[in-house]
Amino acid sequence: MGTRRTAIAVVIALIAATFVVAAPVGAANEQHVTLHALAVVEGSGGKSSMGTTNAFSVSYGKPGGSDFRVGFSEDEVAGSGDQWQAAGWNAAAVATLLNGAPLSGVRVDYDVNGRIDGPSAGALMTVGLLSLMRGDKIKPGITMTGTINPDGTVGPVGGIPYKVDGAKQAHAKTMLIPLGQRNSADDSGKLVDVVDIGDQKGVHVKEVADVYEAYKAFTGKTLPRPKPASSVSLGGHDSRQIKAKVKGQLANFEASAGEFNSLTPAVQNALTSITSSADDSHTQAQKLTDEGLQAGAYNQALAAAGYANAAVKTGQLVQVYLTQGANAFAEQVKASTEIDGKVEALVDELKAFKPKTVSDASDLISAYSNTIDAISLSSYAENVISSAAQQTDPSQALEKAIVGAVLYELAGTQVQGTNDIFDIGKGGGGTKLSNANLGPVAAFFRKAAEANLSAFNSLIVNPQAQTAGVSADAAQAAFSGNDFDYALAQSSLGVLNGGLDKYLGTAKTANYAKLGGAVQLYTRTSQLLSKYYSLGEVNSDLEVTGISNDQAMQSALDLGRGQVQRGVGVLRSKKVSPTLVVGAYEIAGVDAQGGPSDKLDALGEYLSAYVGSRVLAYLGGFPTTGTK
Repeated sequence: MGTRRTAIAVVIALIAATFVVAAPVGAANEQHVTLHALAVVEGSGGKSSMGTTNAFSVSYGKPGGSDFRVGFSEDEVAGSGDQWQAAGWNAAAVATLLNGAPLSGVRVDYDVNGRIDGPSAGALMTVGLLSLMRGDKIKPGITMTGTINPDGTVGPVGGIPYKVDGAKQAHAKTMLIPLGQRNSADDSGKLVDVVDIGDQKGVHVKEVADVYEAYKAFTGKTLPRPKPASSVSLGGHDSRQIKAKVKGQLANFEASAGEFNSLTPAVQNALTSITSSADDSHTQAQKLTDEGLQAGAYNQALAAAGYANAAVKTGQLVQVYLTQGANAFAEQVKASTEIDGKVEALVDELKAFKPKTVSDASDLISAYSNTIDAISLSSYAENVISSAAQQTDPSQALEKAIVGAVLYELAGTQVQGTNDIFDIGKGGGGTKLSNANLGPVAAFFRKAAEANLSAFNSLIVNPQAQTAGVSADAAQAAFSGNDFDYALAQSSLGVLNGGLDKYLGTAKTANYAKLGGAVQLYTRTSQLLSKYYSLGEVNSDLEVTGISNDQAMQSALDLGRGQVQRGVGVLRSKKVSPTLVVGAYEIAGVDAQGGPSDKLDALGEYLSAYVGSRVLAYLGGFPTTGTK
């Protein structure tokens, strides 16, 4: 929860919301709804916290133009905080994608009174926007608290026992809360039954898992969803092609494993963690290809080959580091992989490709997103290698040098994998592209990704900075060193905001690159929020040790699986081959059966597949199919 101190030393944490029907305001095509945020006034001097309420309104209109705009109106200077604004952007993104609403020529406004912050109005914002998009009235006497996750699930919040009082002040008879939070902590840390508290105060408290359940409760209407595909699997031709690529990557693994055995025992010991990862991925790839899950098998085979190759190349270069130092080591690493040359060659091929169908566009977008990941990975690797020269402890310096070299080699493997998949998918035929303007679509996802990253920094990284007494920039740098996905997200944002120019120039396919990178960044930042805020239990070393809410996790996996099945159903009904979407679905299905960290990965993969299916629906000109 975000908080702000007042002059009397209380903290207001504003969240959730209630009712009032939609009514036209301003322009003829603009609608608005007034809602009531619930608040917790934290007690001081031994006093207990109290619940209260605050009004805000949401408006939605289509003034035209190419931008998707989100505005925040205030009656106080800095009246709405970073977390509130990030929640508003995320709510706009989720509602738009679920409803197939336009990605450009739209304006969303949140008008707040007083000071308000925190992410906990996110689910309500989403329901309010959906009601405006669809023209459904919100029933009186109902309120809600809960964040909104990018997949449409309702995320956790704090202070729920006290928000019952806020709901009562707003004259609400029903209060929705996130699934799994019926038993919530009070000021003392004791778990109390919020349903019982509500019954005592005349407020019916009910758990909801996602925005579909919330929308039904608020409007009495079912939020439509497309019909799911009867089967989500790769076609025989695609499966055979990917299987051949799996065999090729497994052969690469075997070759690198043989070379690794020729290194000295001391060097082999220094790279044990890398070779263990390679062996684990190799075992999984063999298992999956035997089961016919070729997309999942290829993902693991590529990882196995990449780790094995990185171990060999890094092991060969360790002697350079020990005898000639960090600078010579860095130059040898760059010369070994020649990542810039590989990326330029790949980008030249992508720039020359002219997509004619939605399937072609899917292949090009995916190839560009993976290319941006390779660029981001190599850039981050260079920073790690450079930092090795600044270490005073020789063992720490060598460790950083090895990590940087491994990451740099993996960037090269990423380029090779991108070539493989691009070769499989291009020229697949099917539905022709619509006249969609890709620029605004790419901008939509980039803005949503930046909102996620802003929320993540505000909720997770900045509090760490305050605790450690360091700057936000220093905390972000430290977090990047501990979480690779966060480091890659930061690096990818830099690539999207100018780093692509030296590769793309004025290429006609530049917007495909920007779209691919923005979608990848959106799903990666969403997964970070799930891991550290919504669902993951993480220790001080940033390792996932468990799931904080098993009910919510299972519900999220079920929703994600269903969203992809429905997305595939829409694409196939329009004669679009969803090879890459199905591939991500296969990989997610495997990870969903694993441990806590694997399950969080599965959520990210389901979200990636779902968002990918929605992007293709927009590019094909049928984004509202199944949502009316």
